[in-house]
Amino acid sequence: MALGKGSHVGKYQLISRLGRGAFAEVWKALDQVENRKVALKIASTAAVSEFGRTALEHEARMASSLQHPNILKLYNAGWDKDRFFLAFELASKSLLDASGVRRSTRVSNRAIRQIAEALAYAHRKRVIHRDVKPENILVFDHTRFAIGDFGASCLSRNPGQTYSEIGTLGYLAPEQAYGKPCFASDVFSLGMIWYWLLAGNHLRWPFDWPEDEAKKIKRRLHPAYVPILRRMLRFRPEDRFRTAGDLVEAIERARRRIERESQEKAQPRRRRRKRRVISPREAEVMLFGRLFGKSLGLGFICHRCDGPLSEEMTYCPWCGTGDLSFLDVTRYPLVCPWCEHGVMAEWEYCPWCYAGRFESNGKKPRFDSKAERICPTAGCEGQLRPFMKYCPQCKTKVKRRWSTAALPHGCARCRWPINRDYWRYCPWCGRREPKAGHFV
Repeated sequence: MALGKGSHVGKYQLISRLGRGAFAEVWKALDQVENRKVALKIASTAAVSEFGRTALEHEARMASSLQHPNILKLYNAGWDKDRFFLAFELASKSLLDASGVRRSTRVSNRAIRQIAEALAYAHRKRVIHRDVKPENILVFDHTRFAIGDFGASCLSRNPGQTYSEIGTLGYLAPEQAYGKPCFASDVFSLGMIWYWLLAGNHLRWPFDWPEDEAKKIKRRLHPAYVPILRRMLRFRPEDRFRTAGDLVEAIERARRRIERESQEKAQPRRRRRKRRVISPREAEVMLFGRLFGKSLGLGFICHRCDGPLSEEMTYCPWCGTGDLSFLDVTRYPLVCPWCEHGVMAEWEYCPWCYAGRFESNGKKPRFDSKAERICPTAGCEGQLRPFMKYCPQCKTKVKRRWSTAALPHGCARCRWPINRDYWRYCPWCGRREPKAGHFV
């Protein structure tokens, strides 16, 4: 018998259809015994023949074992003749239909955080959802969000079969498309939802942020959350958060940082401020920045020692760290994925590291007003900016060392220019200068 308004499935009377899929229909229904409305998921005859009674009943047991505030609550499950049904709590709408969530960045962030906590709970129980999408995220008055439909995770456990079709295009992780889902696949899908809520459309392969959409996201999202979203959408699963639990920890750290910054801004200014005592070394660093900051382009700060840096440097000349990344602060339009220094779109190679290799657009590079040399290699017209290590067009290593009045000395190892009066380390090769600086 076909399902319709007013039909009965067990103790439930169908009110209106909420959705229909390949293997099930979801109805708004009335529990005539307990007198409450529920979302009734009714498996089709195709699902019964395809997966069998055991797999469908396993879905019910899995759903009932996942008890979390942000996982859709299962009220009841059973058979009505040849129909298998599951009764869930009824939400007002799904995330796909909740336009108010997309308009509010605060509500969007709340939704992502709550679903991440639900997935973290499922991952601790060794359950992969496999179909995280807006339709499966239910909205309860914009204050509570819950994820449902763990059926894909249950049916995927059927031995001897590979359900690579499980998942939804637009939110599917690359490795899941090849039938190899993992916990990081759910993290990727949730990242795609976050991106869609902020940008208004989906990120497409190879998952590089378009410039216009990246600017829009940075305007709407706090800077503390941007690196988290970027990591969620990395192509390789090993580059993402390993589980949703790791994601929740990162979101919590960012949230505490935001609260701390807001509290510092809210504190009233004191009339009398104590002067901070500056060490001789700090005074030396500040003096160097005032004297040579503009000519050397020292527009960045070392994350370790707060010393001034330029993007061309590989090592910090003040503390020697080589862990320098300009991923989210670069002044260039693109970023090299190997060394995370800025690059131009017309360059074929990264001029800062040897590993960078990019696809050429086949066009002759435009005139670079910041270039000071032309590559000496025969047949190459690569334009070299100061302190480039390699030609961006032919990858030839720059042998003629750069020179500038601000850096009168030469490194004993690489022979490139340094200022031994101030720097402790060579910013090009990282060599320690034992007699560098006035106050060492």
